[in-house]
Amino acid sequence: MIDYAIRLRATVDEQGALIKALLAHPMESGFRRNAAGEVSPAHYLTEISLSINGEVVAKVLTGSGVATDPLFGWRIAGVQRGDTVTVAWRDNLGNTQSKDTRAQ
Repeated sequence: MIDYAIRLRATVDEQGALIKALLAHPMESGFRRNAAGEVSPAHYLTEISLSINGEVVAKVLTGSGVATDPLFGWRIAGVQRGDTVTVAWRDNLGNTQSKDTRAQ
């Protein structure tokens, strides 16, 4: 079983919040072959969303070209300490994951 953990940090300063999310995911393109010459099945993120206090403020549509365990970062104005920051993703196999944190 793969651990699909999300590491999430939101740090507030005078410019708003710097939000960083490290998404554990294999990001297999479906073009690579294993040692036996068999094609590895595609398994990659298709959508990532960022919400502040339940309101989606950014949505990223991705594909098989993104690296394994990608790191995403956003600079969002207007975020206050204590606001709830949520990152969620969906992959091409229908798996989903999300994580909340409070802006610090």
